[in-house]
Amino acid sequence: FVPVNDSLKISKLSLKNTSLKKKKITIYYSVDLLLGERKDRFVNFKFKENYNLLLIKNNINPNYYAYITSNEPINYTNNLIQINVEIDSLETKDISLLLGAEKTETECMEIGTKYLGKEKEALEEVKKYWTYKVKIAKSKTPLHSLDILQNGWVLYQTIVSRKFAKTGFYQSGGAIGYRDQLQDAMALKYLDSNILKNQILLHAKHQFKEGDVLHWWHNENNLGIRARYSDTMLWLAYAVTNYIDFTGDYSILNEEVEYVKGRALRENEHDYMDKFNFTEEKESIYHHCMRGINKSLNYDFFPKINGGDWNDGMNKVGIKGVGESVWLGFFLYSILIKFAEYSKYITRFANKETAIAMQEEKRMVDVKNIDTDEKSDEYERLIKIAEKLKKNLNTEGWDGRWYKRATTDEGKVLGSAVNKECKIDGISQSWSVISNAGDNDKKYIAMDSMENYLVDRENNLVKLLAPPFQNEEFKPGYIASYAKGMRENGGQYTHAAIWAAIAECILNRPEKAIEIYKMINPIEHGKTEEQAIKYKVEPYVIEADIYSENEFAGRGGWTWYTGSSGWFFTLQTEYILGLKIHHEILKIKPCVPDDWTNFEVTFKWKKATYNIKYEKRQIANEKNQKENDKSKEISDITEDNIQMYLDGKKVDEIKLANEGNFEVKVKF
Repeated sequence: FVPVNDSLKISKLSLKNTSLKKKKITIYYSVDLLLGERKDRFVNFKFKENYNLLLIKNNINPNYYAYITSNEPINYTNNLIQINVEIDSLETKDISLLLGAEKTETECMEIGTKYLGKEKEALEEVKKYWTYKVKIAKSKTPLHSLDILQNGWVLYQTIVSRKFAKTGFYQSGGAIGYRDQLQDAMALKYLDSNILKNQILLHAKHQFKEGDVLHWWHNENNLGIRARYSDTMLWLAYAVTNYIDFTGDYSILNEEVEYVKGRALRENEHDYMDKFNFTEEKESIYHHCMRGINKSLNYDFFPKINGGDWNDGMNKVGIKGVGESVWLGFFLYSILIKFAEYSKYITRFANKETAIAMQEEKRMVDVKNIDTDEKSDEYERLIKIAEKLKKNLNTEGWDGRWYKRATTDEGKVLGSAVNKECKIDGISQSWSVISNAGDNDKKYIAMDSMENYLVDRENNLVKLLAPPFQNEEFKPGYIASYAKGMRENGGQYTHAAIWAAIAECILNRPEKAIEIYKMINPIEHGKTEEQAIKYKVEPYVIEADIYSENEFAGRGGWTWYTGSSGWFFTLQTEYILGLKIHHEILKIKPCVPDDWTNFEVTFKWKKATYNIKYEKRQIANEKNQKENDKSKEISDITEDNIQMYLDGKKVDEIKLANEGNFEVKVKF
């Protein structure tokens, strides 16, 4: 295990001699020492006899020392640590091995001896730490696979793989992805909203004054990549809307942060890597976000796709600067609507000190209630752009039964019924709902089409798009280099499948939402030996993708290091269990099937605990029970017929307290 506060791994081996004779045992501890890139793999060793500690250093990469120590004398030979122990008859002996890394020899010796003899206490501290971290919303529902992930695994995956390690068994990362880490932090706001706030401030610092951003970077040396991806710069603004909706803290808009600086991309240059520095000039988060938004507004019908949007693999669809993204239009629309409202706040509270003082006095402002005469020219501009974009999405972006995906530099359409490749793409359909930009009738038709073409019940998955690219009709980019049905090229990309389930929840269609949810849930892929052999990867952490074609259909791609885990937690917590927090006020609207008549959630908010019991007030009527009745698709659970009680008193909403224990009953 890894202790809470230090950078080391503790391995504890317990040996028991069950014989009547003394035993001499040799233990070998094998470590593949690296301390840098493999081409620089030259390490030196120093044994600190008084500390029983082996120091390891790479002279080419001298920033860190590694160390190995034990509670028993150690010897080092041929890349192996050797420990010789004697165990008396019927005796039990515990051997501890510590492997860590620090910046100085002194720190190695201090930390290396700190835990020897105190391993048990350190392990208990770790257990308490993770119990607090991952059980923010503990559920007990009729769907056991949901509870297993909700009650620990999915938040653990997000924290350790995405936030801490930034790596996993199947993909070694290490960098901070601009769009990725903002989305991870949006899920972790339930744990602590400051995680999201700090992530926003960090990412704003890695934006260029021109509005674009570093697609990814390393904090240790400021090495990063400037690229032509079109959506990355907009995730800052989207994360800000997510933060403000959750906390009611509009003062973040006044926080001032510098920019990163570097040369512009050259003509025909898709990206370049460099070490970047920062400007002395600072601007507010609001202006940072607006620089990204304004850079996105140079288009005809929809935002330019440039070197790829959320789907990086479509990196040649609009590389000449002509092709446009329908999905990005929905994404941008959701941001424009929010920032039009925020412009009213900026007009009234442009002074940073005034805004901060207002927040300190807990006078939260709902920008929708600011007088209409305070609407700025900026408000009118953004609303006008949003309305025109919405019209374009529902006319030029509509293909008759679903929304298109993009247009190419050559004027071809992706995601149209006339296509042989990529006839339909799921994220345009999902985001027509999530953004609220799709016309009411079109949203339902689009999601039904998504189900008809992309939900594969035989293999228990939801495809990203269909049919796969084969470089015959289009040459969209590296997406087509994947085999058919693998990853983005027609496989399940779980990130997008989660958006589909969220969209069904928003449309109030729980049967469809739960069906998709169960296809995503890895536990549902490993219930039997046959399923496990097919799925192949770990059935307890969220997968990035599932293959959909040929003999590979139903096989998991990679797990652990995927942004899908954070969205999965959001899907479960906010949409299925229905814990919706707006300005630190809780409203509960579950999206669950008819047979979920009773279930429970224990929700932690700061030092407060809310014990929530859900109770279905009535079974669906006979009309809704008819198998072929279309009305069954729409749930009768609405905000109007949900009754909520706080400690026995009927309430419309719950202003979340910082401490205390509360009983909540939800009748739906």
